[in-house]
Amino acid sequence: MPLGISKNLFQRIVSAVLLLPPVLGALWAGGWWFTGFLILGGILMAREWASLTLGKNRVFSIALSALVVLLLIAAQLKGAKIAVIIAELLAFSIVGTVAIQFERSLRFGWFLVGVAYVGMPMIAMWWLRTLDAGLIVLWVFFIVWATDIGGYFFGKGIGGPKLAPKLSPKKTWAGLLGGMAFSIVVGLFLHMIFGLAPAVLTIILVSGLMAAWAQAGDLLESGIKRHFDVKDSGELIPGHGGILDRVDGLVFVAPAMAMLLFWFPSLFLVS
Repeated sequence: MPLGISKNLFQRIVSAVLLLPPVLGALWAGGWWFTGFLILGGILMAREWASLTLGKNRVFSIALSALVVLLLIAAQLKGAKIAVIIAELLAFSIVGTVAIQFERSLRFGWFLVGVAYVGMPMIAMWWLRTLDAGLIVLWVFFIVWATDIGGYFFGKGIGGPKLAPKLSPKKTWAGLLGGMAFSIVVGLFLHMIFGLAPAVLTIILVSGLMAAWAQAGDLLESGIKRHFDVKDSGELIPGHGGILDRVDGLVFVAPAMAMLLFWFPSLFLVS
């Protein structure tokens, strides 16, 4: 491998380089272009979720995909309040989690949880894109990516005590702190370029907290995969596994950021 890096890391770098242009292009274009990008991502996520939790049931896969598409289109047309939508989707996940506890309701429960798991980040990113020219969504993307990168290198380089060995044996506290530190650096760098917030302290605190929250999303997805005894959610991206493996942090961070800006819009400079 080039420069002596591992095959897995090389695949990760190549995949990231290839995926970055369409992601940033859709974000820059906005409008229905970005909505279409989210719809495509939502369908891919829904298909993987159904395959992972519902045993490759095509009916559930199609139904979940269709519901995510309808949610995004409805939000685009009606401009619904993000707090209401996220609250409704959270209710879906709570009902689904309760249903999972009853053996006869397993499929129904996992389906409802999937609606929230896939729907919340899609709706949140759509709403965040409506606030400005896409800088907030760009910040969210880079914070999540920085968490993954910082966690990977600090975790590999330092090792040490495990973060949650029962959920993800390879995750360490060093990786968590490294991911938070790198996210803060990246957040400050973006702030220097674009002037994202009225105060630097806001960038530091929100970047660090969102990085920790992204790690929580990573651990949740790891726990779900461990529950179903699979290594990756899919094989869509070489070196990365499935799309759910790549957006597990985004699933948590995008809704959290949307709710934060809904209740405290003055934290970031949005217009």
